[in-house]
Amino acid sequence: MKYYIKDSTVGKIIEKDNVLELVTYLEEVCQRHFKKSRKSYMDDMISLGYGYDDVNGMYFTERMSEIFDIGVKRNDSVYYRTNIHEHARNLHYKEEMGD
Repeated sequence: MKYYIKDSTVGKIIEKDNVLELVTYLEEVCQRHFKKSRKSYMDDMISLGYGYDDVNGMYFTERMSEIFDIGVKRNDSVYYRTNIHEHARNLHYKEEMGD
C-alpha cells in the first residue's frame, strides 16, 4: 500500500512509501503553491487561530488535504482519500496486535 497526493502544482499523482516521505513532499508542494516554507505557512495558520504544527506533520497534512487530494493507494490500484496519519497508526496497531 502506498500513500499519494494528487499534486495539481505539477499535474501528477505522486506516490510515496510512507507518511514521512509524503509529508516531506508536501513541504515542496507548499513552497510551489503558496510560495512559503512549511514553517512560514504554519506560522500563518497559527496567527489565524488554526492551531499549531507538530513534529510528525499531522496538522500540516490536515491543512494541505483541504486543498490537495491526499490518501492511500490500495493494492487494487484504487485511490482512497483519507487521513494518512490515522491510516498509518491503525495499520501499525493492526500489525502489532494482529487482525
